[in-house]
Formats: sequence, C-alpha cells, structure tokens
Amino acid sequence: MLSRSAALVVALGVIGSTLLPAPVAAAPGVAQPRPGPSARGRVQLDRVVAVVNDEVVLASELRRATDRHPMLREAMSQLPAGAPASQVQQTRREVESAVLDELIHIVLVRGEATKLDIKVSEPELQTALANIAANNNLTVEALKKQVEASDEFDSWQEYTGELRDQIMSLRVSQQLATWSVSEAQIREYYRKMTKDERAKVEVEQFAFLPKGEAQADRDRAFAAAQAAGRRLREGTPGETLATELGRDESQWKRTIARGDIAPVLEDAVFAAKPGQVVGPIASGQGYVVYRVVAQVEAAALGYEEAKDRIREQLENEAYFKAEQELRQQLRAKAHVDVRL
Repeated sequence: MLSRSAALVVALGVIGSTLLPAPVAAAPGVAQPRPGPSARGRVQLDRVVAVVNDEVVLASELRRATDRHPMLREAMSQLPAGAPASQVQQTRREVESAVLDELIHIVLVRGEATKLDIKVSEPELQTALANIAANNNLTVEALKKQVEASDEFDSWQEYTGELRDQIMSLRVSQQLATWSVSEAQIREYYRKMTKDERAKVEVEQFAFLPKGEAQADRDRAFAAAQAAGRRLREGTPGETLATELGRDESQWKRTIARGDIAPVLEDAVFAAKPGQVVGPIASGQGYVVYRVVAQVEAAALGYEEAKDRIREQLENEAYFKAEQELRQQLRAKAHVDVRL
C-alpha cells in the first residue's frame, strides 16, 4: 500500500502547481469576453452557485478559484487565434463547472474531517509551504510576497487556508480510501513493459508427471525427477538423458522468458548460473528439473531492479483511482444542489 507520506509528497506537487500564483493568459489573438451591462453600469451582487448539505458555495468563490486554476490557463491556451468571445465564454463555463466540482468536494471533505477529528496542524502547513516554495525555487517569504502581489488571492490567509483545505482533503482520502497493489500485478506490468526486451534463459527441461492420482504415483514421479537431476549434475548430456526417457527435442530444449512459467519456477531458473541444475521443483501437475544452458541479457532493467519503481507507479495510480471512487461515494450520500 502506498505510504501516507509518499502520497502526501505526490499530492503536494499537484497542490503546489495549483496554488502558485500565475497570470491567466488567453492564447495570442483570442478575443476576451466583454463585460456585461451589470459589470459596466452597476455592481453585480454575489449569488449562490451550489448548496452542499447546509453550506453554500458563492459565485465569488468560484470566480476566484477558476481565475487561478491551471485548467483555465490550459483551456485558454488551446483556443485558436482569433477565437470569438462566445467560444472563450463557453470554455470558461466548462472550466467553472469542473472547478465547482472541486469546491463541492472540499465542502464534503470538511464534513468528513470533522467526523474523523482530522485537523491540519501549523507545523504541517509550514512544511507544505516550504515544499511548495522549494519546488519553485523560492523562499517562503518570497512566495508570500508573490501571493500578496498577485490578483488571484485576496490575502496570504486565503492562500494558506486553501492549502490547508487541500492537505485536509488528502488526509481524509488517505484515511477513507482503500487501495493495494499485489506482487502479481507488478509482475504482469513488468511483463507487458518488457514484452520485446525481456531477459531469457536457455534451458534443458525434464518434466515428470504422475501416472495417477495416488500418492504412490506422485512418489514415483518425484523419484524419477530426482534421478534425472542427479544425472544432470553428474554431467550426463541432455541428449543422452532425453533419448533414455524417450523425449524429442521439442520436449526438453526450451528458451524461457519472464512470465512464461510460474513465479516459483521462474525465480529459481533466472537465479541459476549456466550449467547449474535446478530441481526437482513441484510444478502443480508433477515435478520438473532444469539445467541452465545460457542466459540472454535483456535490454530492459531486470525485474528486481525495476519492481520498486513499478510498485510506486501502480500504487500512485491505485491511490488516485480509490480517491476518485471516494469522491463519488461522498457525493452520493450528500445533498448537493448545483445552481451554476
């Protein structure tokens, strides 16, 4: 399972890029929406854009959150040069809808945090600020000045309050969301990733299957496998043993890649050196003996070298999937009235 500290590091990278002040610029030549009559002639009153249980989200909150959100910058940069004001306005409305979902989630998370008695301490907040500043080659004091000089936040308190909310959201998700990654998933990912670049082992393989279900039949198969293993260790050529056992070449010569055989067999074969005999090993149906002939190096990293990196990637993906499922669950059991 992804550690809570690892998940926090991952998420704070996202939080830092979201909260760091940056100007919102449309693509060159994109027409900006003109202020409406209310903006030119009179003050526009605030209004409710969502009711979440017994709390409200105001249009002013949504407007400020949208103005500073990376989604808006990205969406505007994708518009063609000379895009009409109607297209710009439509793009902003689409981003506002997504940002409103984020604000609704924060309200729901606050409720869960209260139930779970989750609070973000001042040291936690200061650590997050230091991480964000360092990731952007700033000191915390320089970050504060940048925030206060921008038009995106009303104050440093608003900035740190939003950061506190996002840390709290992360901690609630970590406590309520469940996720895990198995060794089998890691192996399967590695197999797909290295499909054409996997290490291979050339082996002489001799399998011995019991003729019946009785224990005596299994014992005889195991004894035969032991005898074959002893002969191979003594230096008997594979051709000689195969002839004596009545095996043709397709039955005893083989090249094995990662994922071709069961993990317990795979680990033993890939750990052996050329000339080494492995087995007998129970293979499910019977017993198998291998003699490693040669190892073919892979262009890709070996499994042992790659598995920690793969585990981290899969755990991150599993965590964020679980977090999205948690969002849906919180939304489903809440009263949410969107008035956008």
